[in-house]
Amino acid sequence: MLNHYSPNAEYKIMVCITPQESCRRLIEEGYNRALKKNGEFCSVYVNKSDYISSDLTQHKILQELFDYAQKLGGRVTILKGKKVFKTLAEFAKANGVNEIIVGGSMKSAFNPRSNRKKAINPLKKQIENHNIFINIVE
Repeated sequence: MLNHYSPNAEYKIMVCITPQESCRRLIEEGYNRALKKNGEFCSVYVNKSDYISSDLTQHKILQELFDYAQKLGGRVTILKGKKVFKTLAEFAKANGVNEIIVGGSMKSAFNPRSNRKKAINPLKKQIENHNIFINIVE
């Protein structure tokens, strides 16, 4: 897996995005955290299908989010994987990510007291013991 951050980055932030306008606030949080921590941020989208070009066409908002992240000085990455949390965790570990930013809609997945059956979040489980902080943005 390629390194998506500069080697001199002191703090690496991964912003998890989906094709939703509300992800702009996640990108803004990544930008602000990068400024505060003297680091870099990368907006990451996981494509589960084999045809990313059709995803980009169908989800014009994805291209707008990528453009917005780049305008703020961030990098953008499209990953391919059927298991989104596993794909995100592998990227975070391979790139030495310090912080992962996710949207509030995922909050119940991170709450062990959630009513879901044995709600242990797959992303959290994949990154435990790697000193990666998960920042849930409402």
